[in-house]
Amino acid sequence: METWRINQYRAPQLVSFSARLDADGNTVVLAADANEYKLAFNGVEGGRVLDSVLAMANPGSEIWFDIHSGTAQPWQLSLARQLDELSLIRDAPAGRSALEMRRLEQESLIQRCVCRLLAVCSERAALHAPIALAMLRLLDEPPPVAGAFSLGEVGAPEWADNFALQTFHLQKLYLEDNLPQLIPLWRRVLQGFAEAAGLPLNAMEAQGRVARPDVMGFYCPTQEEAYLLCLVELVRMAPAPRANRLLPGWPSPTMADSGVNFMRRARQCRRSGLAQLGESGLTRRMEREGADSGVLVQGLFIEQYHVSRRFAEIIAPLMIKRMRLPLKQHVHRYFQEELGREVYGRSVCEALGVPAAWLDQALPLPLFQAYVDAFTVLGRYDPIGYLAALTAFEGGLGMKSLACMQEGRVAEERACYSQAGSGEGGADEGFAALPQLFFREMSLLGAAAQRRALDSMAYMMELGHRALEQVASFYGGQARLTMCSLDSFDAE
Repeated sequence: METWRINQYRAPQLVSFSARLDADGNTVVLAADANEYKLAFNGVEGGRVLDSVLAMANPGSEIWFDIHSGTAQPWQLSLARQLDELSLIRDAPAGRSALEMRRLEQESLIQRCVCRLLAVCSERAALHAPIALAMLRLLDEPPPVAGAFSLGEVGAPEWADNFALQTFHLQKLYLEDNLPQLIPLWRRVLQGFAEAAGLPLNAMEAQGRVARPDVMGFYCPTQEEAYLLCLVELVRMAPAPRANRLLPGWPSPTMADSGVNFMRRARQCRRSGLAQLGESGLTRRMEREGADSGVLVQGLFIEQYHVSRRFAEIIAPLMIKRMRLPLKQHVHRYFQEELGREVYGRSVCEALGVPAAWLDQALPLPLFQAYVDAFTVLGRYDPIGYLAALTAFEGGLGMKSLACMQEGRVAEERACYSQAGSGEGGADEGFAALPQLFFREMSLLGAAAQRRALDSMAYMMELGHRALEQVASFYGGQARLTMCSLDSFDAE
């Protein structure tokens, strides 16, 4: 664990204080915050200590420069550490101007998104504007009851089985917990677009100024652009026929059953679902282009990396559930095995020629961002559905996940992938057994719980399928690699 060091302050200075030399001539008496402290160093004159203390009131003084550069005398460094341990050193405040600058940046980002939506929806603005209003209403929906969440109820009755609205709702639930300042930004974009498209807004829906943020440095500002890109894509997609669910689900169970028997049903549903979804455009394109699909291969693993670097987050909501001990142990082992997974994914990307700096700056494709969000939300609100959906991600017994199917093709074509991933492939067998191990511990699942779980599993399978299609759409036409951003992403 990293330790705190004095030179980690940006512009250190002492808090308001008074200081004087004691009668002995060697001890400095410092008064601050209604307390009094005595400072003395063997072999150092009290006057020198006092001079240093007084100089430390100025963040631009030479003593702070020496501490930062590592040239301070040992007793000066010890003095600074003592004062820091007494909480007498403060850093330069950010100032209100920084908060206002951040607000103006958010306003600019909102306007960019409104303009982008007007451009991509210009020919069918009348169809997209009602979607914006439906999304505004979903923003005001209260959170669901944990353990009774059903995806089939999202957008019903008018927009039932709309993949884009279901995805929007799941991401909204994710953001409310994990990036709450995004909700007002989403609201402003939707309001601005609906109004510009000629749809009258009532007083409750009328847009106002973005509030000045009151926290900086905790949340990642890059994520604002990532989630606004998701919003633009979902608004664009929602009224189109392709937003209709490809895999609406399976016949609902009518009676309670054991976890093991439910898992048997889930594996059968997965097989039929894969057949119904068919081969992805990514697979077809890679088969057609073969060794020439270089950028497409890079793109696939860039997006896999975006998922893997967040994958521990997906498991975290389950870790706080008060499960029985055997289930808790499975979850903890799963979490431990996933920690550091992004290191492997990053090494594969770099082996495929993707610059490390590009990986750090790129946004995920919208549906890969949504994939982690949706899984995380299911972990909180539908844990049984979450565990069933693991069948789609990790694969069932005797079956590989969608992601692994794609990785297998790449491994055959690109030797650098197998070199970077040496020693990693053996974990797939254990991961594939996870759903079976979880459900083995559940003695009974009611019909409603089974229905909700199968609905969640069907959605996650479809989301994975559509995400791979998005890889083919975005990276497939590139002659040279371009990373995803709000400006570069082209949904068509």
